[in-house]
Amino acid sequence: MSAMRSRRLIAVLAIGALTPRVTRPAVAQMVVLQVKPHVGDTLRMRLDQESEMTGVRRTNTGESSAFVVNSMKMFSRAIVEGSTDNGTTLLAVTDSLVLSTSDERSRAAAAQAAAQMRGQRLRFRVAPDGTVSMAESNDAASREVAQVVSLMPAAFPKGPIKVGESWIREMPLPVGSQFGSLLSGKLHVTFRLDSLTHNHEWAFVSMRGEVQPATGPGAAFGATLEKGFVNGTMLVDQRRGWLTESWFSIVISSTTNGPAVSGILSMHMQMRITQHMHTMDRR
Repeated sequence: MSAMRSRRLIAVLAIGALTPRVTRPAVAQMVVLQVKPHVGDTLRMRLDQESEMTGVRRTNTGESSAFVVNSMKMFSRAIVEGSTDNGTTLLAVTDSLVLSTSDERSRAAAAQAAAQMRGQRLRFRVAPDGTVSMAESNDAASREVAQVVSLMPAAFPKGPIKVGESWIREMPLPVGSQFGSLLSGKLHVTFRLDSLTHNHEWAFVSMRGEVQPATGPGAAFGATLEKGFVNGTMLVDQRRGWLTESWFSIVISSTTNGPAVSGILSMHMQMRITQHMHTMDRR
């Protein structure tokens, strides 16, 4: 695990920023989903993530397979530094991080990456519709972080909606190595406001969708995306204007055809990522 790859892990902090703050207009059961955290607030979060990767390599002499499980437990803070009509600036701080892997060859690198990540800081901006951008993008690592952040779709309606209504968003899947190989595709996601509880202070938003292969020039570059699915649920605390809890999972399957001279006919990969984030109570 490289130092650059380890820095990408800080992007999961931004998932907490992809959070709709719920404001209630005069119309009953109608809400506006916006990212409007309170300036000066510090939100303390715990993130648990597990990824399972299965690979099958076919060669001229047969096939071989491998299965690797990686897990992460991270405690972090999101500090709300400033806000304008165009967006909010937050500073993400990694307080502690534990990485583990079933791959014996990667354990030393995982421990080193965790040590490098502790105490690291990353500043980013969140637009009112939930779109995340990097406030500091002057190095390659920040650009890699931005790619990981954009894997989480977070474009919300500009107007009020009522319980039971849904909306659809499409966005490109960033071309990068997040899934172990180059992939080109797009996310097609349906969001739904499922319910309002606790006197409209809590909002449950669900999301379900699929990852579709890219079309057009350059679509065949790198690995070929076969299929992918994404689903999740978010619980929003209206008073805090922040995500109380979230559950998120994504499954990606892809195939890469090897050069004939290499003896490798193809490589089939499947990755499953599951994630649970919890924002702790104020202290």
